[in-house]
Amino acid sequence: MSFGHGMMGGRGFHRMAGRGGEDDFTQGKNVRMSRLLSYLKPHRCRIFFTLIVSLSVTGLNLIPPKVIGMIIDRALGGRDMRLLVTYAAILVTVYISSAALNGVRGYSLGRVGQMVIYDLWQHLYRSLQRQSFSFYDATQTGNLMSRMTNDVTAVERVIVEGVDQVVIATMTLIGISIILFRTNWHLALVTMAPIPILGFLAWFATHRAHAIYREVRMRMGEVSALVQDALSGIREVQSFSRENYEAERLAEKSSQYITANLQAIRFWSVLSPTVIATTSMGTFLVLFYGGQMVIRGSDLTVGGLVSFLFYLGLFYQPIHLLNHFNHMLQHARASGERIFEVIDAVPVIRESPQALSLPRPVSGEVIFHNVRFSYKAGEEVLHGISFEARPGELIALVGPTGAGKTTIVSLIPRFYDVDSGAVLIDGIDVRKLKLRELREHIGIVMQEPFLFNASVMENIAYGRLNATMDEIVRVAKLANAHDFIMALPDKYDHQIGERGIKLSVGEKQRIAIARALLKDPPILILDEATSSVDNRTEALIQEAIEHLLRNRTSLVIAHRLSTVMHADKILVIKDGRIVESGTHATLLQQGGLYRTLYEVQWRHREKERALFNAQDNNGKPA
Repeated sequence: MSFGHGMMGGRGFHRMAGRGGEDDFTQGKNVRMSRLLSYLKPHRCRIFFTLIVSLSVTGLNLIPPKVIGMIIDRALGGRDMRLLVTYAAILVTVYISSAALNGVRGYSLGRVGQMVIYDLWQHLYRSLQRQSFSFYDATQTGNLMSRMTNDVTAVERVIVEGVDQVVIATMTLIGISIILFRTNWHLALVTMAPIPILGFLAWFATHRAHAIYREVRMRMGEVSALVQDALSGIREVQSFSRENYEAERLAEKSSQYITANLQAIRFWSVLSPTVIATTSMGTFLVLFYGGQMVIRGSDLTVGGLVSFLFYLGLFYQPIHLLNHFNHMLQHARASGERIFEVIDAVPVIRESPQALSLPRPVSGEVIFHNVRFSYKAGEEVLHGISFEARPGELIALVGPTGAGKTTIVSLIPRFYDVDSGAVLIDGIDVRKLKLRELREHIGIVMQEPFLFNASVMENIAYGRLNATMDEIVRVAKLANAHDFIMALPDKYDHQIGERGIKLSVGEKQRIAIARALLKDPPILILDEATSSVDNRTEALIQEAIEHLLRNRTSLVIAHRLSTVMHADKILVIKDGRIVESGTHATLLQQGGLYRTLYEVQWRHREKERALFNAQDNNGKPA
């Protein structure tokens, strides 16, 4: 079990699902609208301005029906051209003013929307940065990406557009209701006939749609997770010719998503026409009874009836808007649950309010005292590990794959907490230290280092963000990376691609070593990384490692025992226990597991050397 693989979710770390992560919040959480609206508070001045503009638009929209009624009764009925021109000019002015204000409103809403997205992203991303390794061991990256993109957008829509729609619709309903009752209270009562039915439909939609959209968002997360996983492993997919297999997997997940989405579409395709039909019934009733009143010669004129019908259209329009808002709200509630599940997730590894600082200067002493640890309750993987690394010592951890080497070193920077016992740095339990300060004094170089999709300079500077260019070049030279960097097209500004794909394994390793040298930590964790490179590159890396190991306490997971023969102490790990401990010479004399491992590797190296000599002598493979 190598440290590099473990850090990226290797075999040992995948068993953390029982300690936290996705499994802890798959049931969702009830998201109150008040919490969503809290994201508008920092932008309340702009929101207030937008609402004033929206209310102005609403007021202007109430004018045309009245003017149209006056045109019919006074201008057309009285055959008065002057009144016709006057009323027409009023209508044009109202329409132009309304269009202009709608443009201002749209821009202002869009700006608030972008600010809300920014705030949600910041809260969500900061929460992700706080989470413990166990969270990521049990959560798919693609699922988290879906929450960062699709779910945030859905929530932003309802917060920004929805609030505006609700306010405008409510004010419009109030304003038009007053006008309708003042115009003709008999017809106004008829207008209210469909309201109880509409209220029941809204209640039904709220309860039914929420469950549907929760399923839709979950399926969307699964699709995103699958795509991210397949693209990250595209080389494995193609090397095993599994393109069709991956396409079938995506087809299955996509089908599940489409099925859930079609359920939502089917629900609203039935509900929306029902709402429209219900409001149309109100329009029919008003036309029927209003027509009778006009025919019977009541005080209701033809222009008054037409004006009333126009207002009736404006009355039912906000109801349709509220129905649309309810649609958005149920979508956003399901997305909001997924977002706040992450924002509210409590890290397994937390810093105590009374956390201590490491005493300065940090000497780098590391002590394991009877450490027991399990990834999953009841399945202990470390059984009473005890050892001491004095300041400046080189401690090597060797043993079979899966013995527990990675688990041991992952407890030092407190990526996980021990079940019992203690890990001490300079005499202080790591659980009592400030997390950031603890990790700032520990350097880690993995067997397969992670490099960011950025320039060479930015990747090295990740070790210390305020480093000067001279310092970056200096550590690159110490890591034997300067020469190949200068041969790159853009030298230190060369973009190395996602995960450093444009560099060889040896080049990536030397940049990672330069990054650790720049950090200059008193404690170093190193997954010795020369098992996948040629002899010349191995020599360059070994020389760089020698620079890295100087004057610091180092714990090295050794794959090639020849590289740690000069370690101050070698710990032989088997089945989560230290079965042997001592120097290289001492362990060889004991004749135990270490000697067996060494002899196996020695015979393998002898075979390699013999094969190389045979090729060299014959000029062709033996």
